[in-house]
Amino acid sequence: MPPLHRSNRQFLDRDDASDDSPEPDSAHADGQDKTKRLMLNLLGRWHWIVLGGVLGLLSASYYLAKCPKQYTATATLLIKQQTASVMARDQIEEIDMRSAEAMNTVAERIRRMDLLERVASRHDVRELPGLMPIETDWLPDWLSHKLGKKSADTDHQPPPPPAALGGMASQWLTVSIRRNTRLLDITITHPVPEVAKAFADAVAREYLAEIANARSAGRSNSIDLLEKESKEARSSIQAARGALSLYARTLEVHKTLDIKENELAALQRRYLPKHPKMITASAELTQLKEQFIREFEDARQAASDKPYWDLAGKDLPDRQAHPEDYLHAARQLLLARIGVLESETQSATTVFNTMLTRIKESSVNQESEESSAEVSNLARVSGLPTAPIPSKILAGGTVGGFSGGILLVFLLLRLDNRFHTVSQIASDTNVTVLGAIADIKLHHLEVAEQVFRKRNPDSQLAVPEHWDKRLVFRPGTSATSYAEMYRVTRASITLLGDEMQRKITLFTSSLPGEGKTLTSANFAIAAAGQGRKTLLIDMDLRKPSIHKLFGIPRAGENGGLTEFLANLASFEDVIRHDSGQPNLHLILGGKTAPNPGELLETGRLHQLLEQACKDYDVVVLDTAPILAVPDTRIIAPLAHNFCLVARAEYSPKGAVHRTIQILAEDGTHISGIIFNGFVEKRSLMGENYSYGYYKTSRYGRAYRYGYDAAYGAYGSDSEKKPRSRK
Repeated sequence: MPPLHRSNRQFLDRDDASDDSPEPDSAHADGQDKTKRLMLNLLGRWHWIVLGGVLGLLSASYYLAKCPKQYTATATLLIKQQTASVMARDQIEEIDMRSAEAMNTVAERIRRMDLLERVASRHDVRELPGLMPIETDWLPDWLSHKLGKKSADTDHQPPPPPAALGGMASQWLTVSIRRNTRLLDITITHPVPEVAKAFADAVAREYLAEIANARSAGRSNSIDLLEKESKEARSSIQAARGALSLYARTLEVHKTLDIKENELAALQRRYLPKHPKMITASAELTQLKEQFIREFEDARQAASDKPYWDLAGKDLPDRQAHPEDYLHAARQLLLARIGVLESETQSATTVFNTMLTRIKESSVNQESEESSAEVSNLARVSGLPTAPIPSKILAGGTVGGFSGGILLVFLLLRLDNRFHTVSQIASDTNVTVLGAIADIKLHHLEVAEQVFRKRNPDSQLAVPEHWDKRLVFRPGTSATSYAEMYRVTRASITLLGDEMQRKITLFTSSLPGEGKTLTSANFAIAAAGQGRKTLLIDMDLRKPSIHKLFGIPRAGENGGLTEFLANLASFEDVIRHDSGQPNLHLILGGKTAPNPGELLETGRLHQLLEQACKDYDVVVLDTAPILAVPDTRIIAPLAHNFCLVARAEYSPKGAVHRTIQILAEDGTHISGIIFNGFVEKRSLMGENYSYGYYKTSRYGRAYRYGYDAAYGAYGSDSEKKPRSRK
């Protein structure tokens, strides 16, 4: 007899040791495998991608049907180089129109809101038919009629105020610069081609009128400023000349005084002071000095130049006490004042002459200066709409639809948290798949039975009518693909090792409802069909179900597993021989156990399995789900073959991964996975259909197991007669 307590950790250590030396190209191969799986997943959901493309094409077609056609009209301006005037060659230009910055500046000035408001206030613009675009109704026509919406008549709709219309025009307007030219294109986009043409021409003309008015105003201001400056220069000349006229007599006396002083100096070199000529010359000099003083005093008192002498007279010495010093100082001040007045006169005359010259130049420029901009081409009425472009809209809608479909597929792949194919669960869990059982369709089994009866009308084979229809090893159904799948599973488990050393096979699942009981029952029947003596034990003490599949009471006269574990019955007493299958015996759950976990902890469980291994060739254990209760974790170390049942389209990935993790922590080696209930689909084109995340798993919620009762909560159905399954 094989040992019941075996070191499952040896298998884990052996597996771990085999992973110590990975192949060098394993990472690269893993990446290629993921890429392959991703592409296959996309192909597997091709219908979503095609649906997205069709919806995108339909949306683009609907947009073309609803979107109003747009027409464009373009007026072109030629921006010239603003030259200096003909005469004023040294005039500096404010803007060099040869630069790109200048052209961009002109473009921005055309986009100004005040310019557009002036255009919007023009009568010829405001009276254009169809000036106000029709508001697009994106609802279907039938829905618009049902809602009572009326189409707007924009031909008789008054335009909004200039400010509002200018704001709308800013959205219609586009100003662009032609590359390597001085041409500006003023483009208006509007549903009415005539409106687009008229508005574009109006913007161009309004801008030309604006710069013409600005240039004219600048010229007028320049001439006015020059005339003002010339008047000021003329006044300065007149004031300086008037002041000079006050000192004319004084200046003549001063010149005569200089001559007389020079004559006296010459006489002094020839004659003595008492000589009659010396006396006469001295007397004449004295009279000239007195005359100069009188003329000087009269000039000082003149009102026109009195402010100057009020300040300069403070430097004159006392006339009575120092007459000679006074005369000397007066002569110097007079000469200085005369010099200043002559300089002012000359400077004012020069300025005045310059102003006259500039006034003449401005007058000439006003007639000869060229305009800085002109219309190159006026807008034309567009014959064909420029937007929307059907080919681009349809292509963009189709591409966008396909892209949306691909994104939807990626989203579904991210949210998908179920296993769909054998290869997927194998690659995702790294656990061998021992068998794949398709979802059993009862009508397929009924058809197989009907065909068997027609071909074998005289067959005397006993048909266990009390069996559940999903037990496929019955006359007429044992040759179906469902029975063959269980035979393949039986062969896979048999090949795990020596049958004499690996008699106990345990079936469990992560959660309730994954088909572990049906799998263990069909496996036991398949093993018994080989002529091997088989014992099927229902160890799910909380919700036993084996008796329902075979249509017999849960507890016989001597009870079941509960009674044996409680030491109320012997091994032979709890064995049921009325399974309906030769070589197959049953140990059912028995009466309801108030403390299943404590019963499994007793040594009676070891005695049961030891005796079963002595008397039977195959021992099959149907246990409780791992994540629901801890019962199976107690039994697991006693089993030789540990099989985890996972149901396709049902088992959350997080629950399966958590189960494998728990068993690894307990040191239990999983022999393999039974992939149960899968459905063949044409859309499952990939080996691994989809992926999900543990956080989206249903694991951890309050799962239901049984008839609307939480797992582990028992009713009074232990003695009820099992209902027949349809």
